[in-house]
Amino acid sequence: MGYDLNNCNDNYFRWNIWGFPPIRFLAEIYGWEPMGTIIEAWYDEDGKLYEESEAWYDSNDGQTVCAEDSMNWAIALELALKDLTHDGKKRSSLNTEAHKQLRQDIWNKDADVLRDYFSNVDSVAYVKEFVVFLKEGSFTIY
Repeated sequence: MGYDLNNCNDNYFRWNIWGFPPIRFLAEIYGWEPMGTIIEAWYDEDGKLYEESEAWYDSNDGQTVCAEDSMNWAIALELALKDLTHDGKKRSSLNTEAHKQLRQDIWNKDADVLRDYFSNVDSVAYVKEFVVFLKEGSFTIY
């Protein structure tokens, strides 16, 4: 499971289930104020109308992140990139107490833990690619 993002230019970006919440939290620490998302109105196969509704970023319901929100997210991540290092650290293995504590600290939006989480060559490069994606405009989350 993960988060598949398609933008207005028909470009694609993917975050796995472990990476998408931390990249949102990191941006929030650097000033991004999420505006929320919208699920567009749609009809099911029986013709029943489902009205437009507000949503959040956590589900994979085809919700849309508007261009302004996407740009603000990118700006916050650009600020965060200045504090990320390329220290070559390896992540702790899954199913260890250290990993469980890491996940808890991430969900508690611990700034030092989030910076450390993204401080390796591959993560920094991926965040930079994501910033480019975000600057292209609105996108949907599937």
